[in-house]
Amino acid sequence: MDALTVEPPLSVRERYAGLLHGALVADSLTLPAHWIYDQAEIERRFGRITELQDAPADGYHSGKQRGAQTHYGDQALVLMESLEACGGNLVMDDFARRWRSFWDQSKSYRDHATKETLAHLQEGRGLTRAGSDSTELGGASRIAPLLLALRNEDQPTIIAAVRAQTALTHATPVVLDAAEFITRTVFLLLKGVSTASALHMAAALPYRVLPAELWLRQVEDLHDLPTAEAVAKLGLSCAMEKALPAVFAILLRHGDNLETALIENVMAGGDSAARGLVLGTILGAAYGRRSVPERWIAALQAGARVEAYLKAVGL
Repeated sequence: MDALTVEPPLSVRERYAGLLHGALVADSLTLPAHWIYDQAEIERRFGRITELQDAPADGYHSGKQRGAQTHYGDQALVLMESLEACGGNLVMDDFARRWRSFWDQSKSYRDHATKETLAHLQEGRGLTRAGSDSTELGGASRIAPLLLALRNEDQPTIIAAVRAQTALTHATPVVLDAAEFITRTVFLLLKGVSTASALHMAAALPYRVLPAELWLRQVEDLHDLPTAEAVAKLGLSCAMEKALPAVFAILLRHGDNLETALIENVMAGGDSAARGLVLGTILGAAYGRRSVPERWIAALQAGARVEAYLKAVGL
């Protein structure tokens, strides 16, 4: 009889490494199909996307090769770079300077929030007034490096920092609340709470405008639908009222398997990159680095930078 392999319990350290790797591989996995809204077209052009791939020449991320990040993931890396340079602290002046410098030098796709924030900074607005009016999930999705860096701080301090980094580009209350919701969900997962329970517990907490409990109930009503159909019904676009419920739907169906959840997210289409960053953060925290396929981690172009960052912040 073959001996059974028993994995050791997940450590908090492994969960934090998991949420960062999970977020970045999830974003990179979406590179070929991001913002394709026709699910049949994704299947026809790429088959079932189970590996990191180059971006197509006719897509939003043309020129980016296998293992690169979308423009959302790029911004997560800018945040990571700033945190490392500032000794693991969020220094908004430094983050904003690096974020602006990245766009001065990069050909990465510029979405509405990026263009508006850059224009506001050019006008001389301060950091607290530069954020766009976008209600898209993308602004709340890049927080994994920050959660890791501030892991030894108290929860109010972490939440305040998460909201501050989000506000640089997305100043609307619903996006700030979404960033807080993701953070609170991660707090629960780090304590060993199940994915479904963490969602419900985090949704029951008070937010300024985010109707998390309402959206979660709406998603539960679609439980019998296949994942892609449920996500399409909820909405494939970037807006918070579409994207965050779609994240809920994927988590409630595949919250026990990071790899399956991230693949299903890509195949659902639309703004899969923003959803992916959130899914990877949450499921990486739930199941740790061991749950993230090693072949995806090995293919990340930012892999060496991530390992250096983990070492720099003491993980």
